[in-house]
Amino acid sequence: MTKKLIECVFAIVVSCGASYAAAQQPDSIGVKERRDSIMEARVTAEKYAEEVSPNRTGHKRLDEVDFIYGNVVFSSPDLVKAIQNLPGVNSGTELMSGLYVHGGEGSDNLFLLDGVPMYQISHLGGLFSSFNTDVVSHLDFYKSGFPARYGGRMSSVVDVSTRDGDFDKYRGTFMIGLIDGRLQFEGPIVKGRTSFSLAFRRSWMDAVLAPVIKYVNKNNEDGETIGGTYAFYDMNASVTHKFSDDNILSLKFYHGRDRLKLKMDKEKSESYYDGNEHKTVSGTDNLHTDIAWGNTLASLNWRYRIRENLKMKALLYYTGSNADVWYYLHSWEFDKNVNESSVDETNFSRINDIAFNADFNWMPHRSHNVRFGTSYQFHIYSPSRRSLTTSGTIRDEKSLSQYYQGNEFSLYAEDEITVLDRISLNLGLRYAMSAVPGKTWNRLEPRVSINVECCDGVDFRASYTEMNQFAHLVSTTYLDIPTNCWLPSTAGIAPMHSRQVAAGIYCRLPLNFRLNVEGWYKTMDNLLEYSGKNALFPPLDAWETSFNKGKGRSYGLETEFGWRSKKLSLTAYYTLSWSQRKFEDIWTDWYSHRFDNRHKLTLMGSWKVSRTVDLYAGWNYNSGGWMTVPTHIYNPGEVFDRVYTKPNNVNLPDYHRLDIGANFRLLSRRGNEHIWNIGVYNVYCRKNVVFVAVEEREDKTLYGTGRAIFPIIPSFSYTIKF
Repeated sequence: MTKKLIECVFAIVVSCGASYAAAQQPDSIGVKERRDSIMEARVTAEKYAEEVSPNRTGHKRLDEVDFIYGNVVFSSPDLVKAIQNLPGVNSGTELMSGLYVHGGEGSDNLFLLDGVPMYQISHLGGLFSSFNTDVVSHLDFYKSGFPARYGGRMSSVVDVSTRDGDFDKYRGTFMIGLIDGRLQFEGPIVKGRTSFSLAFRRSWMDAVLAPVIKYVNKNNEDGETIGGTYAFYDMNASVTHKFSDDNILSLKFYHGRDRLKLKMDKEKSESYYDGNEHKTVSGTDNLHTDIAWGNTLASLNWRYRIRENLKMKALLYYTGSNADVWYYLHSWEFDKNVNESSVDETNFSRINDIAFNADFNWMPHRSHNVRFGTSYQFHIYSPSRRSLTTSGTIRDEKSLSQYYQGNEFSLYAEDEITVLDRISLNLGLRYAMSAVPGKTWNRLEPRVSINVECCDGVDFRASYTEMNQFAHLVSTTYLDIPTNCWLPSTAGIAPMHSRQVAAGIYCRLPLNFRLNVEGWYKTMDNLLEYSGKNALFPPLDAWETSFNKGKGRSYGLETEFGWRSKKLSLTAYYTLSWSQRKFEDIWTDWYSHRFDNRHKLTLMGSWKVSRTVDLYAGWNYNSGGWMTVPTHIYNPGEVFDRVYTKPNNVNLPDYHRLDIGANFRLLSRRGNEHIWNIGVYNVYCRKNVVFVAVEEREDKTLYGTGRAIFPIIPSFSYTIKF
């Protein structure tokens, strides 16, 4: 470790470390405690809280406190960025909401909001996730040891649960930050019987950008004007009715939308002499784009206790995702006449699901906990593209579209068995079927987990799981942008499939220390890699033949070491990992995945200085990712050509940064809590390389320059809980 890195680590220790990550908490009795307030803690027992076995590999439960601490970007708590801190998870491009879990592809994570799948999980290209933490109760994150009730993705499960509205009194939260604001309100409709909850969030970057754009245009003297606006919003709403404590019906709704508009106009004029007189020709070059994307989710959830040892949960839902990308490019050239050309193109991506789940939990004996259930999903995939190209009097109009109807069905059963009080087994099996016109895919997914209590405070855990994914995110880039589209497995495109073995030792040490060490080995089949020419949109008319098919593997070791007291919490996560790919049509041997970061170290901590002040900080380090760049130029005669070796042949510089933040709390006479949050992202302004620009020298040799994007970013927000 270099001297600079050592100084950074020392600075973390002096400032009481790095941002908070609470220890994994068992929740088998459904008890949760609010600890994010200086008010009295509320302890409530939720009769229908999800019963989660704490004895699985790769499982972590995060609650409200984990979202608040350690997320200082624009002072807005972020659920996905809290997950990015965990071992075995790579965040991909800086500040984005990417999740590359155990070597995954990023599109192979199952995000559930109250049991409903969500396709678009970020705003502003990933700066914000689509989950409003004001309504989130907790989440369960799985990266191995998957329960049999989960399926449809092959790398991880992020199961997010929101709170029902308060049945007894009205309460709410209002937050205003630098670029966004939030409002949440809940309470009884019929006291003790029916409750509601509403939450709304909106950015105001459009208001921030307006004076900036006006100033730039005012001082622009080359005839070019720019314009643009961006905003996002989302809302959560729910109504819950208790027929009895054993019979509860909930109606929940989510809608989120992003809108980005940009335009650049540049006036041109040319003078020429036609032999008789001087003439002037003028015109305007235009580049306009309008991009909108988002999700809509609606669900009806019925929770019913059939008898003392048998519970049922039925879920009927709709989930939809859409992205619309329009751009218009107009240019002209002068050659004694005005030669105009333009491109007007619109890209639509749609996926709509209607589905039903039924899950049962049966305890026939105190040593058996049996879960079984079924699900059915009806998918509609409908991406399309329209373009109009003109050059003078020549017009070329094209229209492309795809339409797939898919049926996905599954059955599962699992039994958690307790043997001799120190050994527990979870034996599960899931059957998954996907049918599209011309092809039906059938898959069996065995799931096995074991936990052995070696002695007091020391557990050994191991698991074997198989997962299948029938939906593919078709993309020409590594970024999660609205030009991507979801399409199903077809007769020519098989579903992706993974197998994973994981095992580890989990220790609860004296003096409130904990140490967890876990290793994994994972294989992935039927991966897709774009093989066409440079393009922004996927080729809809030939997408099945424009992607190479390959496989991947990932293995490594992850460690969690932590200590906590009533006021101070310190945690260190370390991951040693390898992630590789093999596509025979691209390269005949294994090569590093783009986000194959050998080492990842996260130091996090929080300190509750007093009832009114708490501090947190976090230091993140990981080995650099990989890029494919040309190595030299080959010159047969007069034609220069760049030569590449294997894919991802250049290792980017290591990444590290320090974040700090503080909350200042005040309880008013009316009992309202006021919170002022101050945070700084990337305190020492580390210029972390995001990509490498390759350029040619005059002698036709190549050189690369690393490019950084994000500097130090201060943030501030004010919150009132009433």
